[in-house]
Amino acid sequence: MKKGVQFFKDILPAIVLALTTSFMFLIFEPVSLYANNIDDFWFDLYDMLPLLIPQFFLFAFIIFIVLLICYVVATKLFKKPTIYYVIISILFCLFLITYIQGNFLAGSLPGVNGEVFNWRQYKTESITSIVLWIIVFGVSLLLIKKFTIKKYASFIAPITGAVLVMLIISFISSLLTTRALEDKFTSKATFDYYNQVSKNRNFFIFLVDAIDSRSFDALLKDNSDYQSTFKDFTYYQDTVSYYPYTRDSIPYLFSQIPNHNETEFSEYSKNAFASSNIIKTLNDDHYNMYFYEDDVIMDASTASIFKNMSNSTKINSDNFFTEIRRYDFYKYLPYPLKGKAHIEDLSFWMSELDEGHVDFDWHDRTNYDIYNNEELEVVDDNVFHFIHLEGAHIWFNLDENLNPVDRTVGTYSQKQIATFKTIKAYLDRLKSANAYDNASIVILADHGYKDGVWEYDYINNRFNPILYIKGVNETHSKMHRSDKPISFEDFGDAFNDLYNGKSSTELFSNISSPRNRTIIYYVWNKEDHMVEEIQTGKAWDETTIIETGNIFDR
Repeated sequence: MKKGVQFFKDILPAIVLALTTSFMFLIFEPVSLYANNIDDFWFDLYDMLPLLIPQFFLFAFIIFIVLLICYVVATKLFKKPTIYYVIISILFCLFLITYIQGNFLAGSLPGVNGEVFNWRQYKTESITSIVLWIIVFGVSLLLIKKFTIKKYASFIAPITGAVLVMLIISFISSLLTTRALEDKFTSKATFDYYNQVSKNRNFFIFLVDAIDSRSFDALLKDNSDYQSTFKDFTYYQDTVSYYPYTRDSIPYLFSQIPNHNETEFSEYSKNAFASSNIIKTLNDDHYNMYFYEDDVIMDASTASIFKNMSNSTKINSDNFFTEIRRYDFYKYLPYPLKGKAHIEDLSFWMSELDEGHVDFDWHDRTNYDIYNNEELEVVDDNVFHFIHLEGAHIWFNLDENLNPVDRTVGTYSQKQIATFKTIKAYLDRLKSANAYDNASIVILADHGYKDGVWEYDYINNRFNPILYIKGVNETHSKMHRSDKPISFEDFGDAFNDLYNGKSSTELFSNISSPRNRTIIYYVWNKEDHMVEEIQTGKAWDETTIIETGNIFDR
């Protein structure tokens, strides 16, 4: 009986350590990540849990078995239980360091937005991580010296158990204070019908991300391909976007309904798309409707309008756990080791289990290859496409010919030229299929970007995106340039006029200079604080922006 009691006391730290470690990495962190970023996931909690729970038990079991083997070897083979106490004590220190690192020292982590992190810049954080290691192991050695290693090992179960209780309380709180428990409708864009065009009428909105109007124009101004590619278009160089980032720009583009933080973003997005006049008009006119965007938040009724949408929620577990592992490393590793996470972005969109559909991929190279190598299917029905491509969004990982380059040496200018070549390939294949003349085509960016500037607190430079428009059967001897002060708030009327057959030169007829245009800025990943401003001058002139005093917080 005495041996049984001692065995239980010795093995209890292994049990608690295994359960707590597994819970922290495979239940607490993934669910917390979901609860705090619900709209960034195409699946919901009830799709995740059947994958997480078995992995939680499996990981805990593996940790326990390994520690049990260590115990048996130490006590039975070597007859030295101290070996086991040393092993369990070292693992406890590593767990404690990891727990503190991920839950109390993660406030300065950079946002996962696709930017390449230079972890060497985080010198203070790295020093803090090293100091944490020194303190935890130093205190542990002092306690061992004072009490003995066996007594120290007896502290492990209650301390780790207390951490588990705190994690569970925080876990329950995140479930109850967010929308994590909601059974949400999810949809994802696939490549279905991507090559379909109409021989009658086409309406295309081709959105390339983060292309600044003035820099794009200056870069290509002396390029003969540029002149011929946009020959039939009007270039509206003084265009102001309403928002500085994609999230709000696209639903606003379709609805002209601003997000003022009155509701959760998902509710705003659903309402914006459901209220879109151009979507309703084209659908009522029996257009074949397709929406190619890898981050779509619509309600079920709106999503059903677009034939390329899939509402599958079957998750590819390998891809899913790859992303979970990367995020755990990113958050819980000490700063000097965080580069091992390789987590400049999270790619949960790649986790859908293939059911005969290919998920839409926004990357320029993927689409460039399609435009150059796949034939178009010409149908009788009228066709609408909205296509959102990567454009010149970070990373700058393509050269001018769309060849991969190291993203640490690639440039914004290179990627702009790559974007231009992608646009040209798109238009060229429309022409080859006789689906160009009969098309209304809008080519734009969701927001601008200033080369060399990517600071979260300095974003007014992001409000001048490209805008090129061509109407049905519109031809020019050369590209028109317009100085009209355009805003995204004008697009509702412009889309309607294009649908009714107007040329690009007939649009925005009621707009003249000077004109004040509303913009709303926020810091990326801090969207709950929005500030309203007025652009009183040219779209690219940051000195003519003034604040209105209106602030929209949530």
